[in-house]
Amino acid sequence: MKKSLKKIGNANPVMTQRFGADPYAMVYEDRVYLYMTGDDFIYDETGEIKENNYSNIYTINVISSSDLVNWTDHGTIKVNEVATWAKHSWAPTICKREEKNGTMFYLYFANGGDGIGVLRSKSPLGPWEDPSGKRLISRDTPNCSSSEVPWLFDPAVLVDDDGTGYLYFGGGTGTDSEHPKSARVVKLGEDMCSLVSDPEELDPYYLFEDSEINCLLYTSDAAD
Repeated sequence: MKKSLKKIGNANPVMTQRFGADPYAMVYEDRVYLYMTGDDFIYDETGEIKENNYSNIYTINVISSSDLVNWTDHGTIKVNEVATWAKHSWAPTICKREEKNGTMFYLYFANGGDGIGVLRSKSPLGPWEDPSGKRLISRDTPNCSSSEVPWLFDPAVLVDDDGTGYLYFGGGTGTDSEHPKSARVVKLGEDMCSLVSDPEELDPYYLFEDSEINCLLYTSDAAD
């Protein structure tokens, strides 16, 4: 049976007042939250817009919706004011996790192309805190050198059914674009802000950038 698509008019795009690259969606209490890289223009000394090198990105924009048509603008997370060590905040990913003291939210971001940081909060809208005062993953992390992972960025997080967290990241082709082997996965600690294993190599076909992981839910019909 064919289904027609309803035009949503001026609700598309979902945000026009600011840029919102690399959106990552999370559902919480019947709302969809989008976390987006806070891209911005770069200007030359005369005030003219020049080619963007993404060097001035240190914010994350957040919007949410209960119907995917009408969106609420929740403003901007100033990542570099929370994690004062951070120079950039590219390609955010977020997860919620049920813990003893209630639901916690963990927001991961790329510090440019050479590290991954994490913020946490008791609300999807903050206030946010920097739990460790440093990068969660850096060039000093095993199996994450620049020769192994050209672009140490674009995190994606997954919380398994047992509450265990996993982080996926990496990118860049190196000398072998078909099998760059520049993707990594690592098991997170109970606090979701530490590592309990060394990152392991993944070999997705033709990986360039933007790690992503999704959980597929399915049911089995036991009826005869």
